[in-house]
Amino acid sequence: MPPVQEKNKKERLSFFVTSELSNKVGRISKQTKLPVSEIARKALQNYIDQIEKEKIENELEIGYKANYDYYLKTQEEWKHADKE
Repeated sequence: MPPVQEKNKKERLSFFVTSELSNKVGRISKQTKLPVSEIARKALQNYIDQIEKEKIENELEIGYKANYDYYLKTQEEWKHADKE
């Protein structure tokens, strides 16, 4: 029987920050009573969410621009539909 896998298996990340950033995170950790690791997780997740949102918005903008002529033509075709 295969071992049971954890649903949210955690992995360790290791990186350097400036002493100024470290001090700020330390102060926030004390104020919020959250571990520094939780603050870092939340910050990374927020950053990733922002990047993904910007990507989707960019793709939508490209799609709208690519279909602009079609939308304009359709709008013109329906312009007089309710005027009878």
